[in-house]
Amino acid sequence: MGAQEASRASNACPPATPAGTLHRPLSFQNKLCVHPPISNNILDQISDHLIFQNQSNNKQLPVAVHLGIFLNHTGHYGNTSSPEDITQWAGVGFGTVNNCTHCVMATILDQHNNFLYILDAQSKEIQQA
Repeated sequence: MGAQEASRASNACPPATPAGTLHRPLSFQNKLCVHPPISNNILDQISDHLIFQNQSNNKQLPVAVHLGIFLNHTGHYGNTSSPEDITQWAGVGFGTVNNCTHCVMATILDQHNNFLYILDAQSKEIQQA
């Protein structure tokens, strides 16, 4: 291999990371704009939901990947929140981005009272605000 080919090979893009594997967890968390303890807490609460159960021989993406795609999709706006951008970031297909987003949203809505807390108009916190 000549010098020019060696230079091209060393500057080539790294191979795509298969969905479900993280080689740079810090940049993954920075992209999601969520602290690891918070995303881990959400993951613990949604992992057992029936929507993530699969009785077929086809493997399903890990729930952590579903959550990562959902947090990326809902945590950004404009061009960076488009399914096309997320397909490139996550290394999954366009339909997978929508499916993951819908599955996590359905899980969160199903567990609405565990995730969302709306203050009563008479609560101390409202009175202090």
